[in-house]
Amino acid sequence: MNLDQLEQLRDCCRDEAAFGKMLQILAAEFGQSQVDQQKALFRVIAKIRESLDLDTIFKSAATEVRELLDACRVGIFRFDPASNWNDGEFVSESVLPEFESLLSTQIHEHYFDKRLATDYQKGYVQVIEDTSSIRTDECCVTALEKLQIKASLVAPLLQGDRLWGLLCIHQCIGARRWQASEIEFATQIAAQLGVAIQQAEFLAQTQSQSAALSQALEDLQKTQTQLIQHEKMSSLGQLVAGVAHEINNPVNFIYGNLIYASQYTQDLLDLIALYRKRYPEAHSEIGDRANLIDLDFLVEDLPRMLTSMQIGADRIRQIVLSLRNFSRLDEASVKLVDIHEGIDSTLLILQYRLKAKTGTTGIKVIKNYGNLPLVECFPSQLNQVFMNILSNAIDALYESSTRRNQIIITTSASRDHPDGIPRAVICIADNGPGMPETVRAEIFHSFFTTKPIGKGTGLGLSISHQIVTERHGGTLRCISQVGQGTEFWIEIPIRQVTQGLEKTEKTPPPVYHPHAEDLSKS
Repeated sequence: MNLDQLEQLRDCCRDEAAFGKMLQILAAEFGQSQVDQQKALFRVIAKIRESLDLDTIFKSAATEVRELLDACRVGIFRFDPASNWNDGEFVSESVLPEFESLLSTQIHEHYFDKRLATDYQKGYVQVIEDTSSIRTDECCVTALEKLQIKASLVAPLLQGDRLWGLLCIHQCIGARRWQASEIEFATQIAAQLGVAIQQAEFLAQTQSQSAALSQALEDLQKTQTQLIQHEKMSSLGQLVAGVAHEINNPVNFIYGNLIYASQYTQDLLDLIALYRKRYPEAHSEIGDRANLIDLDFLVEDLPRMLTSMQIGADRIRQIVLSLRNFSRLDEASVKLVDIHEGIDSTLLILQYRLKAKTGTTGIKVIKNYGNLPLVECFPSQLNQVFMNILSNAIDALYESSTRRNQIIITTSASRDHPDGIPRAVICIADNGPGMPETVRAEIFHSFFTTKPIGKGTGLGLSISHQIVTERHGGTLRCISQVGQGTEFWIEIPIRQVTQGLEKTEKTPPPVYHPHAEDLSKS
């Protein structure tokens, strides 16, 4: 009687007592050994359900099989995936004390070739009733004698479609004629162990992905802090691009697998619900275990936890995209870019500094975006300018902190320049304390700073001025009065004439953006 038939029989019984009585009748009809085998199989399945620890499952299964089949040794053998099925070791076993333990024994035998491995992957079970009668392969006989094996029954352990290892049942005291029911029992046990291996691998992957997600988030937070405090903007782009590249691959891997993790988890929860529906009167041991782990809470909370992990992974993907857009190291030459996208990426990187913290009210950012066409520029360098100016504005607002702090970013296109070339105009204004004229006149000079020692190098605005004026042929102006806040005006040509775009190239259509967007609510 196979496992499915036994489950059907259980369903037909009104309770466990009736099921037990039915097993007694079957034992009298078909033989007690087969019933004992099914009971042992159920115990192995129960162990798999209550624990995903492979060592525990393997040890329990090996003991059950050895005792039931009255074998001398039962071992779980695992192949080394890189050995082409020539190497491996026994990772668990149950053995009589008078025989040698093979636990952790390294096995290297060339007789176990790819052909036999292919057969195992197809479900082949090797049955040897008397090793002394083997004449076709002397290497095989030698290997079996070395392990004290007189008869053996070997079933494959499959992790999905991949051969993971072998369930090895050894008779060491003499030859043995294996019964069909014993072969079937070994096959069923091996199949259930394959399920356990698959589940354990899935759990390990999920834990690894969770750890990678936590590490990626921690790395990202550390990197953002470094970026904000680091004013040597010439190296900022390289740092950001490197971090974004390193984080992007594992985050995408995690995000993609979380979808499957949610589906698999829901399937398992549905299976538990079906089991509880079909067997409302659970065995006391199962009920105690369910109460111990608070199964009802676990069923309710696990989907929410996976959903929050997906939201977190998606958030990291957005931040990584902004980091990559900010650095644009792959665009060292002039490119047609969306200026608003660069500003948004910079704001996203600075988002944690804009939010309210203990003792502060936070900073409200208002974006008044005009209809700007794509602008030809050095995108990574221009993003560094936005980073410098916005960081200084945030510092100034937190120094005053006497009113509702806000930064207003306004963009427009101007066609009134004397050379006739349309210009992109960006104004970044704050309502901070402002600065006296003596300070305003010096802010674009190298190494000039009003910040305490260790807080700034005085290079940020100097480099920004150089990027705007020398690299883009534009202007960078500062307007400020004490008590009236500060404005930075950036004007750059929409087309870099000296870089030589084709004159026949058509002007790209404007890029539209929402107006007066309040970032403090994000």
